[in-house]
Amino acid sequence: MKKNVQMMLVISLALVCTMVSWVSCKTTGYPRFVRDSLKNVPDDVLVGIGTAHLTDLNLAMNTATSQAMAEISRQIHTIVTEMVINYQAVSNVDSSIVHAFQESIIMTLHQTNLVGARIIKRDRAKDGSVWAVIWMDKENVLSAVDRAQIAAKQTVPEMESFEAQDWLDAAFAKTASQGYRGTGR
Repeated sequence: MKKNVQMMLVISLALVCTMVSWVSCKTTGYPRFVRDSLKNVPDDVLVGIGTAHLTDLNLAMNTATSQAMAEISRQIHTIVTEMVINYQAVSNVDSSIVHAFQESIIMTLHQTNLVGARIIKRDRAKDGSVWAVIWMDKENVLSAVDRAQIAAKQTVPEMESFEAQDWLDAAFAKTASQGYRGTGR
């Protein structure tokens, strides 16, 4: 019995430490200027955060910015994947056609720049690391997805009835209810 109580205490302590560590990381793991830039994120914005610790300031800034842009790209990839999966669930289109359409959109998106993404804050922290916070609003995401969808519809004409606007609105409504839309580090 005593051993069970000790074991439960150790497990409880480990769980508490893990939770405290996670909360601390989510709230204090970022420099203040990053946390401040996340305070008033509009509901129709995707957020990317990147960081780099390099001696060359320009290289660190470019790397942090690239990481933040990559985070937004991952979010768009997830949104497009969910949009297409949800579309397939309510349509009569064959899954192989839907998959080909999704791949076409994603390939087109990977080959384009994230036009309209804005650097909200990019600065050096006390430890020397450079952080970048980038926002991309829904209109710019929709524009990128629309361009990709047009190209994909030429490749997969069976998906002509797919309209990104409705699906994107639903995706943003879902992410807005979850708060900060980035993955964090």
